[in-house]
Amino acid sequence: MLASEKRVAELRVAETLAALKLAPDALVADVGCGPGVFTLPLAQACPRGVIFGVDVEPGQLDVLRAAIKDKDLANVVPVLASYHDPHLPPGRMDLILISDTWHHIENRPDYLRRLGEYLSPGGRLAFVEYKPGDIPVGPPGKHKLAAGQREAELTAAGWEPLESFDLHTWHDFETWRPVSSKTSR
Repeated sequence: MLASEKRVAELRVAETLAALKLAPDALVADVGCGPGVFTLPLAQACPRGVIFGVDVEPGQLDVLRAAIKDKDLANVVPVLASYHDPHLPPGRMDLILISDTWHHIENRPDYLRRLGEYLSPGGRLAFVEYKPGDIPVGPPGKHKLAAGQREAELTAAGWEPLESFDLHTWHDFETWRPVSSKTSR
């Protein structure tokens, strides 16, 4: 289901990655990567970079490993995360992407602090998350964050919005940075 043609089409993966304007040598973490819907295209978009496919489910990483082998990709590192930490190299990530995963994270303020520690100066955090409420795709509204909750959590944790993109019908797509990195831009 996570890699169904319909879901991949809804995510507009190629357009999403184009909007992020990643350097060919970028270090990117795909947190909650599942079977690699974004991880694999990220590896192709950043051929001289390293893509960390991060998930808490070993079975999802097994599927990702098989796809890496099948596509002969040498720049993807599967990472088994814990529920409180994605286990990334500190201060190195140019981008951390979280797609349809944020509502699963329990202690989001603490997780946001950790994510900030993994970003390089000028690094960004990107979200591609289902819009709040009941919509024709994705989980029921009761399983998602309320409207404005993600933004409120980020702001309270010391993050500021960078860009909001209007690419998706059923997803919000935005980038953020820690307020302290304002001068690093």
